[in-house]
Amino acid sequence: MSSTSADGGTDSNDAPDSAAVLQSMTLLATLSTAEEVREAVAERRAGRDPSAQAPSGLATARLAQARETLLELLMQLVLGRVPFERQEEDKLAHAVRHFDLLMKLRRAERLVKAMHQDLLSLYPDVSESLVEEARHVLHEIRSLLDTEGDTEEDEVPALPDVLERGLSFAVWTRHEV
Repeated sequence: MSSTSADGGTDSNDAPDSAAVLQSMTLLATLSTAEEVREAVAERRAGRDPSAQAPSGLATARLAQARETLLELLMQLVLGRVPFERQEEDKLAHAVRHFDLLMKLRRAERLVKAMHQDLLSLYPDVSESLVEEARHVLHEIRSLLDTEGDTEEDEVPALPDVLERGLSFAVWTRHEV
């Protein structure tokens, strides 16, 4: 039996309204995209071309910040894969967890792309193999995102493998830069 609160909402013991949750996820995705556009416009207005070589000091600082954010994000994804002792997850909870995974993978993709560009700016002061590893990590994340839900593809890397490679890349970057 569901009770209604004074504001017309449902009691906290009831399951969340799936339409409201899906609307919230849509809003979050829209805001995330808007923030990406805002950042790109701000960079352009400040006279910085993301495809251009950055000065060494700027590239190093951006790389350090992106690396730490990437490590944190990938660890969140690793911890999200830890099995919980609970009953079967309902469809709405599964959709929310899957949405969170995709949003974090998209963020990781943007971070690795920026890190690759900064590593190119620092080359030859960083090893060619590290620059190449950034490209491989980016390719694996994109492959995973592009084929999300397509289980017939044999070339798709497994999420745990992508996470492990991404973490290794971030640690390698910490040691070399």
